[in-house]
Amino acid sequence: MRRLDFLRSRYVLPLLLAVNLLLLGTSIYLGFKSAEQMRQIVREDFNQQQLVLARHTASLLQQDIDFLKRELSTLNLSPSIQYLEPLTWANRMRFTLSSVREEGVVEIFRLNPEGTRAYLVNERGLDHVVSGTFKDAPYLAWASNPENKGRVYVSPVSTQVPNYVGRLIMAVAMPTYEESVDESHPHPTGAWSGVLVFYIDAHYLANKFTQQIKSGKTGYAWIVDNQGTFLSHPERDFIGKNAFTVRKQRMSAISFDAINEIQREKMLTGQEGWGTYISGWHGGLAGEIQKLIAYAPVKVGDPAFGQPANPTLSWSVAVVAPEQEVLGVVHSLYLRQFLIQVIIGFFVLSGTMVFLNFRYERQFSATLEEEVTRQKIQLQKTEARYQALVENAADLIYTVGEDGRIESLNRYAAELFAYAFPGKHSGEASPQLFVGHDLYDIFSKKSADFHREWLQEVKETGRTRSKRHQVTIGDMEFWFSTSIVGLKDEQGRIYAYEIISRNVTGRKAIEDRLISMEKLASIGTLAAGVAHEINNPIAVILGFTEHLLEKTDESPEVHETLQVIEEEGLKCKKIVENLLTFARSPERTETNADIHKIMEKLLAVVQNTLLTKKIRLESSLAPDLPRAKGDPQELQQVFINLINNAMDAMKGGGVLKVVTRRSPDGKRVAIEFGDTGNGIPKEAQTKIFDPFFTTKQTGEGTGLGLSVSYGIITKFGGNIIFASYPAEEYPEKHGTTFTVYLPLVTGAEPEAGAEGEESPLTIIS
Repeated sequence: MRRLDFLRSRYVLPLLLAVNLLLLGTSIYLGFKSAEQMRQIVREDFNQQQLVLARHTASLLQQDIDFLKRELSTLNLSPSIQYLEPLTWANRMRFTLSSVREEGVVEIFRLNPEGTRAYLVNERGLDHVVSGTFKDAPYLAWASNPENKGRVYVSPVSTQVPNYVGRLIMAVAMPTYEESVDESHPHPTGAWSGVLVFYIDAHYLANKFTQQIKSGKTGYAWIVDNQGTFLSHPERDFIGKNAFTVRKQRMSAISFDAINEIQREKMLTGQEGWGTYISGWHGGLAGEIQKLIAYAPVKVGDPAFGQPANPTLSWSVAVVAPEQEVLGVVHSLYLRQFLIQVIIGFFVLSGTMVFLNFRYERQFSATLEEEVTRQKIQLQKTEARYQALVENAADLIYTVGEDGRIESLNRYAAELFAYAFPGKHSGEASPQLFVGHDLYDIFSKKSADFHREWLQEVKETGRTRSKRHQVTIGDMEFWFSTSIVGLKDEQGRIYAYEIISRNVTGRKAIEDRLISMEKLASIGTLAAGVAHEINNPIAVILGFTEHLLEKTDESPEVHETLQVIEEEGLKCKKIVENLLTFARSPERTETNADIHKIMEKLLAVVQNTLLTKKIRLESSLAPDLPRAKGDPQELQQVFINLINNAMDAMKGGGVLKVVTRRSPDGKRVAIEFGDTGNGIPKEAQTKIFDPFFTTKQTGEGTGLGLSVSYGIITKFGGNIIFASYPAEEYPEKHGTTFTVYLPLVTGAEPEAGAEGEESPLTIIS
């Protein structure tokens, strides 16, 4: 009865629970201890595998370096090199370069013993004979020592080698002696005749072996030389930087003492081994990440080749991987072990759970439901954030099936694709409207063919490539920078394609404008020279013509012929003056102008001309415009040229619209000149500001007007843009509008001259 009373006691439930918890806790503790031992074993095994990989890579790199030394020695035995035979030395170097180019050799050259002349073949296969002073080259002084005969000199990697500044260059050299026998030299002198040198791109050579190395899922390899400089690394901005400082510069909040000690005490002293260290990043992850590292040395300057008194040059190959990724391999095994322990504990606790109140069960159910709800909300938030990231991206992101039909797209892609249906999808287009459309429905045939060929290339090669290309959507042309990635199923078969395109149309326009500006500067220099050379003969011709005109009044036929010569000479003089005006590059003068006054005077001057040509003037001049930067006389020249071009475009009459206003950002003045002419042909619009380019008939203009005008406006920090609608494509709204933007004057600036005085107007057509 006492035993039954004890079981009914209120202490039995807590006691049983305490005993079971103690047993379960002991089981969990032992499980954690065994799991930790298992992690340590796996950690060491993985590092051993990484060490094997590092040794193998170092061995391959060592073989390549030894191969280069042998090739250097073989080339050094050639009579063409020893005696620098004029007809054969370059071909002999070029032949050797072709066999060692893939090992990173970028230049082979031979110095004469005086160090005054170098015979070289560079990486493009071009041979040169360079005269200069090379006496300070360390390998020349080294080669002059007879003790170094037959040995190979290896220099530390440097980024300051002439002609290769910024590249990681290593020099491998060998003394050259006249010892070989050929028909031209049957009795060699055996004298020292200089030094033969290979310039090797150390980054190219190192990257050749590390770029394909993959440890685990995301592990990689890198190489440092004995100076602690990264020769190869997945982080491109690390290459050529000091391994002890570049990590700290990138993430100063993390201590890199562990890896620095491994590098200083082990790797730079030519030792091999493995260890662990803390990194601040890996791939797209950031923060403190524990990594495993294995390293092996590469003897670059072996004593058998180099001078024994010097320390051996060595590089170190490191293979690293995140520890968490490695330990994930044993996670399933540990999980099974832990589950067995939990099951055992469950059976032990099952007797105790019989005595537990249903209240605990209800409490547990409520807690579990709350956790499930929280996780569900968290998952929904994560999905919403990802969806918002894609939808609000400033790039076109869309997927295309194997049949070339769009399966999904973001909002920005829908906005651009709407140009293909200007009447159907007006306003903000919904992405769902374009799902199911073929690429040929969105792009022009040429653009759609380009995309389909690219998709086929990705399917056949499996490689992801980025291209910059032109795309036509509806009536709009864009420049895209695009990457296409094949989406694969579990069998590795591509079932769809993800296309990410960035709209770089504005950037492409800027690049084209820079090219045009460089072309403009070059042609301007040429024009100045031509104009000055022609000006003097024209002056002589006009002078003699005027003299003969005075003496031939009684000979009408001769007098009339001389007048024709004078008229044609004056035309040439005008063209020369226009050339000089185009070529002249005056210094920028800090002056300012009242645009409103200039436009009022200008429109008063051309009013009668517009009436005679049946052109109606519609002007809207803002009277309260602030002063803008610019010289009044030069601005008059620009405005009258734009008006003159507009009148020439409206031969049968039309409407000239002139508007002055302040730009929307409030920092510039805008002056618009619009006509209702036939517009500028589409193929000519990209060349409209090029010098000597004109759409007028032969003899009606020189093609310098817009070039000079553009130069004047940009000199004062302004810009000229235009929009043109050719009559063939836009019969209802044809015409051209040029808009001049000038920056406002900031602060008080002195005026250059009195604007009230009339200044001459120069027209360059």
